[in-house]
Amino acid sequence: METTPSPTPERSTSPEPWTSASLALGAVPQLDRSVSTASSVSSVSGKSASSRLSGSGRRGYMRPEGTQFSRSARNRDSVQNLGTIAHLQYYFARTGLLDTATGRVAKSRKSSSRTASGSERPLSEYDGEVSLLPISTDGDHLGDGLVESPIGEASMDWEDHEPVMLPPTVSTYKNTPVYVPPPPDMTILRRELRESLNEAMKHLQELEKGFASTAAQDAQNGTQDAQNGTQDAQNGTQDTSSGTALRQSPDTQGWCEIQGLNLLDVTTLAIRAAKNYYTAHEEPQRLYAIKSEREIRKELYEVLEVLKRLAIRNFIGGVQPYEVSSIKSWVIDIGKLMDTEMEQERLEFEEREGCKWREGDWTGKERERETLFLKSFDPCPDTLPTWTAPQDGEEPTPFLAALQTGLRLVHLHNVLVKKSRRQFEEIKHYHTDTAKPYRCADNLRYWVKAAELRWDIKLDVDVMGVVHSDAAALKQFDAAILKWSGGVREEIILEWNQHKNQKKTPTLHIDPIYEGL
Repeated sequence: METTPSPTPERSTSPEPWTSASLALGAVPQLDRSVSTASSVSSVSGKSASSRLSGSGRRGYMRPEGTQFSRSARNRDSVQNLGTIAHLQYYFARTGLLDTATGRVAKSRKSSSRTASGSERPLSEYDGEVSLLPISTDGDHLGDGLVESPIGEASMDWEDHEPVMLPPTVSTYKNTPVYVPPPPDMTILRRELRESLNEAMKHLQELEKGFASTAAQDAQNGTQDAQNGTQDAQNGTQDTSSGTALRQSPDTQGWCEIQGLNLLDVTTLAIRAAKNYYTAHEEPQRLYAIKSEREIRKELYEVLEVLKRLAIRNFIGGVQPYEVSSIKSWVIDIGKLMDTEMEQERLEFEEREGCKWREGDWTGKERERETLFLKSFDPCPDTLPTWTAPQDGEEPTPFLAALQTGLRLVHLHNVLVKKSRRQFEEIKHYHTDTAKPYRCADNLRYWVKAAELRWDIKLDVDVMGVVHSDAAALKQFDAAILKWSGGVREEIILEWNQHKNQKKTPTLHIDPIYEGL
C-alpha cells in the first residue's frame, strides 16, 4: 500500500521567505543598523547594480577622506601615512585587484533574480520591494544574501563626475615643504658689517667724549680748590666725595645702565654681523691668509668677555675707559681687515683683466695660448718650456718632459681648483719622489681621474707608455693636455665673466636725522 508522505508542518511563527529580516529582539547589547546583521546585508546587497557600483566604495572600502588627528599625532610621520594605506585599499577594491587575487571572479549579472525558494522571477514584479529582497548571482556565495560584487567591465557603471584614481605608486601623503633661503651675498654681508661697525664706533666716540669732559671738569675743580687754600681744599674734598655719591645715586646708576645696555646692544649686533661674514665667506682661504682663524676667534672671545663682565656687575660705575678702548681696538682691526681684503680683490680683478689669453683670435696658435694660460697659474712659470708639437721618432719635447712625471700637472690642477669658485676634488695624496716609474704613472692617473671628476673632461692616456717615452703614447699625452687645458680655461673664463656681470648690491650709508643736534 502506497503511502503519500505528509509535508513537514510549518511553524506558525516562521516568516514568509520574501519578508525582510529584522533585528533580534531583546539583544544585549542593543543592535542598530550600523551592525553587520543579516538584514543590513540583505538591504545592502538588494540595491541595484548601478547604484551599488556607482557608490563610494567596493567590498566595504570607502573613498579615503581627510582624517582629523590629535595635535601630538600630527607630528608623527607614521600616523600621517595612514592616509596612504586607505588610498591603496580603496584603489585595490575599486579596480578589482582584491577579487582577482582571491580567484573569485564574479560573472556578469543577469536580467532576472532568484527568490529564496530558488525560482526566478523578473525584477519588474517587485519594483517596490527590490531593496528588500536578497539578490544573488550565478557565482560563488559568501553566505545567505551576501555575494561577490561584479568586476566585469560591462557591469561597471561608474559615475562620470568622480575624480580619476591615482595609481598606487603615487603617495597621498602631503608634507609641508621646508623653505631653504638662498646663500647670502657677500656684498650684503659686507654692508651689514660696515653699518654695524659704524654704529658701534659712534657710541664708543660718545663715551670717549664723556670721559674727556669729566676729566677736564675734575681738573678745573682741582685747580680752583688749590688756589683757595687749605679750607677750600677741604671743601673740594667734600665736593669730590659728594660728586662720587652723586654718580652712585639711583639717578646716576640708571643713566649708567642705559649707556651700558646701549653699548651692549650695538656691540652684540656688530659681533653677530662679523660672525656671519666669517662663516659665510665665499673664499675663506684668502681671508685667513690676511689673519689666521685662530686670531679672529680670539679677538671675538675677548670682546665677548668684556661685555660679559660689564653685564655681570650690572653696569655699576658706568662703562670704564679700558672697556671702551678694548672694544674700539676690535672694531678698528675688523675695518682694516676688510680694507685689506677689498684691496686684494681689486688687484686680482686688474690681473684678470690683463690676461692676454682671455680674448682674441688664436686660430693656429692654440698651444701658445694654452702655454700662457698654464704659466698664469704655475708656481714657477719661468721653468715651463715652450709648448711645441711632438714629432715622429723623436724624444719627448721639453714641454712634455717637464710634465712627464705628472707632479707638475697635479700642482697645476690644485692651483686651478683653488682659483675657481667651485673648490672641490683637489688632489691631496700624490708622489713627490718620482724616481720610480710607477710613482710617475700614479701621478698621471690621479690627474686623469681628477680631470674627469672636477672639470668633467674625460681623457684617454696610456700612463705607462708616457712614462717609458713611447711615441704614440706621447702624442696621445700631448692631445690630452691640450684638451684639458682648453676645457679648464673655458670654465675659468666663464666663472670670471659671471662674477664680473653679477649685479652688485649697493652699499647704503644712513646718516642720523638729528646728527647736528
